[in-house]
Amino acid sequence: MKPGKSLEKDVQRIYSFLLNMRDEGVTVGNSVFIVGKSGLQHEVDVYYEFARAGVRHRVAIECKDWAGGISKGQVLEFESKLRDIGNITGVIVSRNGYQSGADKYAKFHEILPLVFDDLPSFNNLLAERLKTVALPGDDYIGEPFWIIMEIRNGKVTGSHYANKDPISGKDLIPLTYSKYHAERLFRDAGLDPTRWAVRGLPRFALRAFLITLELYEKKMNGGALICFLPPGSKPDAQFIGIHASREDLTNEYFGEPIPSIEDVKK
Repeated sequence: MKPGKSLEKDVQRIYSFLLNMRDEGVTVGNSVFIVGKSGLQHEVDVYYEFARAGVRHRVAIECKDWAGGISKGQVLEFESKLRDIGNITGVIVSRNGYQSGADKYAKFHEILPLVFDDLPSFNNLLAERLKTVALPGDDYIGEPFWIIMEIRNGKVTGSHYANKDPISGKDLIPLTYSKYHAERLFRDAGLDPTRWAVRGLPRFALRAFLITLELYEKKMNGGALICFLPPGSKPDAQFIGIHASREDLTNEYFGEPIPSIEDVKK
């Protein structure tokens, strides 16, 4: 792999993953060639675009995997490329920072200067993405599951309620097929309604949950537990709980492949 290509691939994978958390269908390209207003062809290390409310958004990302910091002249070169392309947002990702004044110069020209090692961890990036596009609201219907989530100032935080399994010792996140059953679990657990709330998981939110469940299974000794009661059960009947792996939930309830976080982080 050519020098710098590793950084480009890392940036491409992360942006592709985060931009498509809700199946937006955003394509993130590597080494994309764009013809500018001058008629000249420019190569962009990482490029993506999408449309919202009839507005086309285009982003060009310059990746610099060099031993030293980026100079003001190199920022100027990128700014000139962006100006020729037109109507595009610029981002620079540097492995080893910027020389004096280079980052200030980039900001002046509305180019976002980032340092790869200073980026939030992948887990934090994932959490921020979930907050903006994938966390269920109080009016969402489960497809097919309902879940208990932490709330703060009336909004879900992305954390899920879990119970420790006395046999395996794992923290298991309960999933139910009905809001009624989720509310009963909520009451049985004596949860504080100012800190927790029942939420339905529509398809896009189920996808996001399954992505985070991979981290939960691999890093936090956790998992998911499907809880249900047969129809007509007595009010004091005990829930039946069945452990459900991310793989099984993906195959049997989501029905389509979901990218692995490990693939993105390679």
